[in-house]
Formats: sequence, C-alpha cells, structure tokens
Amino acid sequence: MICKVALFSTLVCTVLGAPQYEYEEPAPNSLYETPAESVQEPVQLYETPIVAEPQNIVENIVPAPSADPPAPMEGMPYDFDWGVQDEETGNQFSHVETSDGQTTQGEYRVLLPDGRTQVVKFFDDGNGFNAEVTYEK
Repeated sequence: MICKVALFSTLVCTVLGAPQYEYEEPAPNSLYETPAESVQEPVQLYETPIVAEPQNIVENIVPAPSADPPAPMEGMPYDFDWGVQDEETGNQFSHVETSDGQTTQGEYRVLLPDGRTQVVKFFDDGNGFNAEVTYEK
C-alpha cells in the first residue's frame, strides 16, 4: 500500500512539474543593428563662431586702491550693547560692538541648550570679517 501511494505521489509530482505550455525562444533579429549602407556623414548645424578683433575686446580691470584712507561713513564712530536674560524661558544672549569707521570689533554670546555659552569675538579692519569662537561652561 505504501509503495502504491509513493508511486502515485511521484507520478502526480512529475505531471504537475512538467511545463504546461510550449515556449519558443525568439529568433535573433537585427532590429538594433545599423546597416552599413545607411551611415551618413554628420551635418553641421551651427555656424563657425566669429572671432573678435583685439581692439574689440573689453577688459574688466579693477581700479587700483587709493592710498588715502576712506572717509568715515555716516554714523561713525559708534558703539552699542544689548542683552537678554529671560528667567522664564532661560534664554540668554548679548551683543557688544564698537566701530571707529575703519575697524569694527565686538563679541556676542548665546546660551546653548546644553548649558554652555557660545562666545564669538570678531573684528573687521577692512580686510574681511574675522571671528574667534569659544565655549564657556
């Protein structure tokens, strides 16, 4: 009896495992091949650029800086300071700045969420902004 069941199971698996359709591999075609006789010479779709004559060239020359120091700007010199210390929210920040018209310097402080205070000391003497950042506990 066990042999009949095993034989029947093997026969059923073989029948069910066989393909239920006929699949034919597609024949290779030359759909993507370019025939040699249809290759064309490239067509130029633009005109040759016109080269400017040397006298027509415009140069972007930066004027030389003058030896005289620039005149102080309106509102110079100045100094100011302000700060906030809010007990309810815990916000603390401040800003102090001075300028004589040539050099601007100062510092600002911000209380960070981790309890440290970020201190930024800065100056600008006409050669760009410079800053030093430190942290206080």
